[in-house]
Amino acid sequence: MIANVFAALGLLTCLLLALRMALPAARQRHVDAALRRSWLRLRELASQLRHWRSHRQLRKQAAAEAAELIRRAKARDEVDRDGNVYRPKQFDPKKRRDLH
Repeated sequence: MIANVFAALGLLTCLLLALRMALPAARQRHVDAALRRSWLRLRELASQLRHWRSHRQLRKQAAAEAAELIRRAKARDEVDRDGNVYRPKQFDPKKRRDLH
C-alpha cells in the first residue's frame, strides 16, 4: 500500500517536471515564481500557526505595559500643560545652568 503511494508520488513528480520542461523559458519563469510565492506563503502560514499563542501573549503584555506607562505619565505633576503642549518644570528657562 505505502509502496504504491510513493510510486504514484514519484510518477506525478516526473510528469510535472516533464510538463515544466515542455514550457517556453518565459512561462517556466512565471510558473517557478508562482510556485515560489505559494511556498513562501505556506511557510509563513505554518510559522504563524506555530507561534500564534506566544505572539498573542506578547501583544497582551505590550498593551499592559503601554497602558501602565500612559497612566504613570498622566499622573505626573511636574508638567505644565498648555493644550496639547507639555512643558516639564525641570526645563524652566529661568533656571539656566552654567555648564562651564
